Amino acid sequence: MKITALTKAPVSVDSLERALTPYLPITACASREALEKEIADTDILVVQNKGFGFRIIDADLLSRAKRLKLIQHHGVMYDATDAQAAKARGIPLAVTSGSNHASVAEITWHIVLCVAKKLAPMQQSIAEGKMGHVLCTELAGKTICIAGIGRIGQAVARMARAFDMRVIGVRRSALLDADARASGISAVFAIADFKQAIAQSDVIVLALPLNDATYNLVSDAEFAAMKPGALLVNVSRGNNVKRVALEQALASGKLGGYGSDVWWTEPADPQDPLLKHPRVYVTPHIGAETREAIDRMSLMVRANIDRLLQGEKLDNIVSI
Repeated sequence: MKITALTKAPVSVDSLERALTPYLPITACASREALEKEIADTDILVVQNKGFGFRIIDADLLSRAKRLKLIQHHGVMYDATDAQAAKARGIPLAVTSGSNHASVAEITWHIVLCVAKKLAPMQQSIAEGKMGHVLCTELAGKTICIAGIGRIGQAVARMARAFDMRVIGVRRSALLDADARASGISAVFAIADFKQAIAQSDVIVLALPLNDATYNLVSDAEFAAMKPGALLVNVSRGNNVKRVALEQALASGKLGGYGSDVWWTEPADPQDPLLKHPRVYVTPHIGAETREAIDRMSLMVRANIDRLLQGEKLDNIVSI
């Protein structure tokens, strides 16, 4: 049996190798081109989305996967795989639900605080020997809108209680269910009413999958609907935000700050001028990069491979 891993993160390969010891070796690929050379005789494909394009595992690639029995994502999102193409070929697509929401919620609040408290200008003030030079934003009493209130969004909402913030959510339907209510979310808006939700928000967090409905979810109209000085934090995917619209919102001063753990092309170009903007704070897609989360994901991958080989029902299958 051949297991191939599509990943750009050596730490994930190390964790997978520890979890999958009985099934070694693992063939690691860091690009679509490398995967094309291995896919024909791959039985199980393990995928980490980070750094790969939208749906790069497409119908053309899967047509060459004559032995493929499972596409197992090492994470909770699956935007690198064309789920419809996998379904059409009868290839199960699975994720590791519940593995990394705590870690991603923690990096979300790290980014919120760095944007609200203007980390980059603060560091510049220290370098220039200045004191009390940077005017920051207080979070207490403000409204935070979380777009995507699954496990990650709900974890972010629970942490908002510590900052005495009002929390509202956005999801496919305007359903304030028991889980959302228990997380401290006071109101839920349907995705169709996204602009209505962000119009009353001081901080907007994107924690939702990238798909056809959420591609460029935040564009010109959404920035226009925001409060002057609102903060936008993205822990979803770069393409959930239209870059040109973001640049215009920053240049006009309408947007108070942008923080992100993701970028449009990863890794980001170090010479990208947006990275040097004083109201932009970026981390290198490390939301789930904690020892605990990575090992949980790897153990869940191992468990599903065990189930496959034993003829048992697979866990966390993507239903489309």
